[in-house]
Amino acid sequence: MATDVLVSARIPQVKKDAAKTVLASIDATTSDLINSAFDYLLDKGSLPKTVRSAQPTMEDFDRYVERSSIAVNWNDELVDGNYRDFMRESKRADYESLA
Repeated sequence: MATDVLVSARIPQVKKDAAKTVLASIDATTSDLINSAFDYLLDKGSLPKTVRSAQPTMEDFDRYVERSSIAVNWNDELVDGNYRDFMRESKRADYESLA
């Protein structure tokens, strides 16, 4: 029977946190990821390469616009036609959520 060993690696904390979120969404663990990486290396004899298209797609653009936009309901009394105050309050809520 094979003996399991502990593998240690240094990676940026933000990368680890982002990866844990993706792993959880696909019902996988960090151990599953590491085992898959070793299996790939042993099978292919190389590291996996991420190929990004040189030209962004419309879906990429749509995701960018969605992430960088704030929806405004101009009929809402809170907006009251004052765009600057509305933007300031929207950003404040975003900043406070980071604290």
